[in-house]
Amino acid sequence: MFTIEKPKEIHIQSWKEIINQTPPSHTFQFDNINFDMFWSNIFQDNFFAFAAKNEDKFMGIIVGRVNETYFQKIIEIDVLFVLPDFRKIGVARSLINKIESIAKEKKLDIVIKGVEKSNLLAQKLFKDYEEITRTRFIKKA
Repeated sequence: MFTIEKPKEIHIQSWKEIINQTPPSHTFQFDNINFDMFWSNIFQDNFFAFAAKNEDKFMGIIVGRVNETYFQKIIEIDVLFVLPDFRKIGVARSLINKIESIAKEKKLDIVIKGVEKSNLLAQKLFKDYEEITRTRFIKKA
């Protein structure tokens, strides 16, 4: 069993370790400067960040950001990563469900970006989403 919780300053090292384990194929790669910027940003009001934890062991993270233009307002998922040992047990689905509940409450569409066609687990996870481009998917509110 695991819980979904918001990031806390005391967990900075655990989040950094997870981010450092993300594969190079992701659209981001962090050095210390970028991670510090990332860490401070996820506490802002337009970000929704959560971690899945089992006791003190971090299993995965998700970060969504409200992106507003003159014609649309969406939650865009910037980061979704589950450590390999915790895949296929519902961690990613639980993290996505958390963001989906926020999107529903705020009446926002969700956009998932950076999903590679070769990532079959992610493709299955987003089967209820409409494909926008080869690596972007949307779920209407």
